[in-house]
Amino acid sequence: MKPTTFLLDLDDTLIGNPMATFLPPYFKLLAWRLRPFLSDGTDLASLMAASVQAMQANEALDVTNLEAFMADFTRRIGYTGPELQVVINEFYAKDFLKLRQHVVYRPEAPQIVRYLLAAGYKVVIATNPLFPVTAIEQRLDWGGVKDFAYSLVTTMENSYFSKPNRRYYQAILDQIGSVPAETWMVGDDYDNDIVPAAALGIKTWWVTETVPSSETAPVYDKFGPLADFLIWLKHDLNPADETG
Repeated sequence: MKPTTFLLDLDDTLIGNPMATFLPPYFKLLAWRLRPFLSDGTDLASLMAASVQAMQANEALDVTNLEAFMADFTRRIGYTGPELQVVINEFYAKDFLKLRQHVVYRPEAPQIVRYLLAAGYKVVIATNPLFPVTAIEQRLDWGGVKDFAYSLVTTMENSYFSKPNRRYYQAILDQIGSVPAETWMVGDDYDNDIVPAAALGIKTWWVTETVPSSETAPVYDKFGPLADFLIWLKHDLNPADETG
């Protein structure tokens, strides 16, 4: 079946942004901004990881990821006042910009998005919705892929599930009116991007620089670096299409 829809991961797919490098300075900056609300010696990274786990365990369809996270996070720090959200907003407006140095621009990314949209495909930024919209929009901007007419960009505010829950992928398709057989998921994380999407019947391109081991049966349909994906789009998927 001819595809109609492409779901594109963000971190280490459209942009280079390894979390092992990105998160330590992220937590350091955020802890400084939140210091009036944290007890001495608080390990913010561990505290937030626990709240993310609580968020991911949420099954209520009327509670967004952001609402579930904040309900648990404010309980853990013992503060629910409006000043907390004001400070968090200040962090994303003033401090988050300092993290740009950890994000690597990938020139193929805007070419891919531009090509897909020009060819008439639905395009979704299917980034794991563990960040609020402002953090995702800033990273899209740093990667040169912000100002496009996406069908959807998943964020904490508009999502009720997250990766690797396959319901995250099903919710995207339900919202934009697509079906698995007509959809491709493109991402670097085998467990978060490839396995759950494939389980729904979505075709998958695993973004990787290394040749996968042949010891286990592959779940992905195709693999290779982002540059290879762009070549495949233009010359294999639509060999007669000169769009872009």
